[in-house]
Amino acid sequence: MPFDVVVIGAGITGLAAAFESGLRGARAVALEASDRAGGLIRTEHVDGFTIEAGPDSMLAQKPAAIRLCEELGLGPRLISTKPPRTAFVLKGSVLYALPAPSILGIPTTWRGLARYDLLARNERLRVALERVLPRRRGAEQDESVASFFRRRFGPATVPLIAEPLLGGIHAGDIDRLSVRSLFPRLVEAEARTGSVLRAYRRRTGLSSREGLFRSLSSGMGDLVSALVRRLPPDGLVLGSRVTSLVRGDGEWGVETATGTITARAVVLAIPAGAAGALLAPVDAAAARLCAEVPYVSTASMALAFRRGSVRHPLEGSGFVVARRFSSARITACTWVSSKWEGRAPEGHVLLRVFVGGSHDPAAVALTDEELAAVALRDIAPVLGIEDAPLFTRVSRWVDAGAQHNVGQLERMARLEARLASLPGLFVAGSGFRAVGIPDCVADGRAAAAAAAHYAKMAR
Repeated sequence: MPFDVVVIGAGITGLAAAFESGLRGARAVALEASDRAGGLIRTEHVDGFTIEAGPDSMLAQKPAAIRLCEELGLGPRLISTKPPRTAFVLKGSVLYALPAPSILGIPTTWRGLARYDLLARNERLRVALERVLPRRRGAEQDESVASFFRRRFGPATVPLIAEPLLGGIHAGDIDRLSVRSLFPRLVEAEARTGSVLRAYRRRTGLSSREGLFRSLSSGMGDLVSALVRRLPPDGLVLGSRVTSLVRGDGEWGVETATGTITARAVVLAIPAGAAGALLAPVDAAAARLCAEVPYVSTASMALAFRRGSVRHPLEGSGFVVARRFSSARITACTWVSSKWEGRAPEGHVLLRVFVGGSHDPAAVALTDEELAAVALRDIAPVLGIEDAPLFTRVSRWVDAGAQHNVGQLERMARLEARLASLPGLFVAGSGFRAVGIPDCVADGRAAAAAAAHYAKMAR
């Protein structure tokens, strides 16, 4: 008897898809090539420290992940970032606070702009002019993040705000990253009112009392564990790498090293390149579109200290690095124990440092010792650290960061057109439409809903 739905991949997208399939009455199974579920979400508990190897939070403005947590009974464990929620930009050896309220590092009030010392006076005046600039002609066309910031806010904001903050979030090249795919609200604000700052001038809620992000008290790994527990006993198979897809008469053959599973519908919740490899014998054009999505590699280092070893007050969430104005190799440092409650024992500090991405692809090839040394070398003078860390944990993500470069939305439209000729086959996840955990959850569940409906109709 064939499955209704086979989900290939058990990262957060695949787990959400498998969970949603079950809610809709479909007999489903998620196949994961590795020996663990969760993908980029991985939480470790060491001597009272809670360490995230991947993403540490969910954007509250996109509610899909928070709703899923509530469905799973995790609502009481949701926590917000601790105040003050100030983030900083490292320019040279000085930390400059990002203003509040702001939209992606751009002040939305005259007072905030006047006090924004990160930018010179003439550069602040150029930002202020954004309110009177005309809308872009051909606004339906995609453009890079750098192009958007340069055009709307002035050239100085590109290396000082867009590159460290927005490029850092996605570990990408802002001259290539798509503003329409990654930051559609900026594009919508310009199109709607003619000015991003004018559109956001009354939206002071961006710096709400509860902050923009949510996590789980024991770490994001709790979301993975809860999803796995809600799947049926045969609903998740680890160590099961899919080697090929075969289209049969009204069903799909999913071949693995241990045999072939048949299903009425398949959801590919894996990186775009891996999806392309499976699609190649089925639809070469769809496979090529998947192969066009680039990926970057990153690493993060968690460093634990006694509080007395760090002289900086650490009042805020951390800093990003304006790399063109700094000799630091790192891209960012999160003050984890200041950002979240309960991440370090009393009298201790937990920091997390990031390297790699499109501008430093060789970083992930460094040894653990070399990465730890880079992290300590770059943060020690900024934070006043004189002692060695109590311990360091290194996490590497090789070719794991999907890059939504200019043309991503058009590429996905073309891919969807190809998939329309392959009934019962769906894609979901960060390599396609999703940006961040909430999008991955929403995309996985939407794909599963479509797959379950198709399977029902095909019975």
